[in-house]
Order: sequence, then C-alpha cells, then structure tokens
Amino acid sequence: MHPWLVLRHIEHEHLGTLARVLDSRHIPYKYVDVFRDAAVPADITGVGGLIVMGGPQGVYEADKYSFIRPELELIGLAARAGLPVIGICLGSQLIAGALGARVFPSGMKEISWYGLRTVAPDDPFTATLPPAFMGFHWHGDTFDLPADAVRLFESDLFANQGFRWGRNVLALQFHFEVDRAMVAEWLADAGCAAEVATTAGISAEGILRDTAAHGEQLERMSAAYFTEILRQLTSDQRA
Repeated sequence: MHPWLVLRHIEHEHLGTLARVLDSRHIPYKYVDVFRDAAVPADITGVGGLIVMGGPQGVYEADKYSFIRPELELIGLAARAGLPVIGICLGSQLIAGALGARVFPSGMKEISWYGLRTVAPDDPFTATLPPAFMGFHWHGDTFDLPADAVRLFESDLFANQGFRWGRNVLALQFHFEVDRAMVAEWLADAGCAAEVATTAGISAEGILRDTAAHGEQLERMSAAYFTEILRQLTSDQRA
C-alpha cells in the first residue's frame, strides 16, 4: 500500500485521533511539513491518499506562503484521480479552493466548542453521526461550496462546516481530530494564546473547562467516525 501524505502547516496541528485510526487500519502515512520547507510533490505518483491539516495561513495568501499553490495543484490532482482526500480546517479550505470555490475571511472567529448539525443525515459520510453534537473549532475563514459538493455540516455561525465531493473527498471545517491533550497543546502555543487573548467572548480557562465537559465524547465519536470514513475510502480504492 502506498503511504498517505499528511500536509502539515504548523507543528501542533497534527493528526490527533486520526493517527490512531490510520495505525489501526495499517495505513502507512508520512508528514510533509511545509512549514519546515518540505517540498509539496508535483504529482500523485506513489501516493495512497492525502490528508491536509489545519494552520493559521489563508488560501488567499499564496503570495505570502509559497506552498499554497503547489498544495492546491496536488489536492486537485488527487481529488480528480479518485484518491482519498481528507481536509481539516485550513485543509478543508484548500480543498474548496482546489475545486474552484471561493475561500475568504468571514469577519468573525469561531474558536472553542460550538454545536454542529448534520444537514445530510442519510449521506454515507454522516450516517453514523447523531443529528447534533459539540465540536471544536478554531477558524475565521470560510468558503463557498464547490460545484457538485454535498454539504454535510453546519453551525449557528457558519453554514458550510463540511462537505463531500464525489466518493473520495471529505472536507471538515471543524476540528474532528482533536483530543484533550491537543487542546492543551494549542493553548500553550504563543500564537494560539495571543489569538485567544484578543478574541472577545472566549478565554483559555473557558476553553479548558468546555474541553473537560466535551472532549472525551468527541474523542470517542471521532475515532468511530474516522474508522468508518477510512473504511469507505479504502474500500472504494479496492473496488
């Protein structure tokens, strides 16, 4: 099996619960740390799948970050070739951009724990989830849906919290991969701490309190969800 590539944009936004699911399904993977100047491959030769992680960058900041355009090209190649592609937060925005949709600053921030709703309950990418659940968020950008995408999730602040494109592409605006240790790790990061301190209505103490209330349930739900998603994606590869 070819290894999956994990495009990582900042060290603390790693695979989290998704790493354990990949390991349990014996799917090899390797990080491509673009923030350390790792080169983004120009094609999908030898690539089993693609996971695109979050980060503080914007899809519209290609002139500032040299890896944005190569990532958009690689994501587009992988998506249209039928390879499994999963994107989280910035990763979902990059998928949207690679598929021709607009990505832009929303003018507001959604940081901490907020409710999510499934809007396509019979879709194979949401069928195992409850109609509403608490999710962890850290973003200010949003996107329009690409053509032919199926919207999967929404929150009170953002209509587009995730979508499916074809049978091989999943984009999640919220952070379904976080566990409780990751939240603490993010809050210890200077950049994240500064953003929390300058965003009205939230605090590190409040985020940690809500993490204690909701984190364990999200970890269980996340593991089950990604197990099912990877089963579907790899089954489609073998079909």
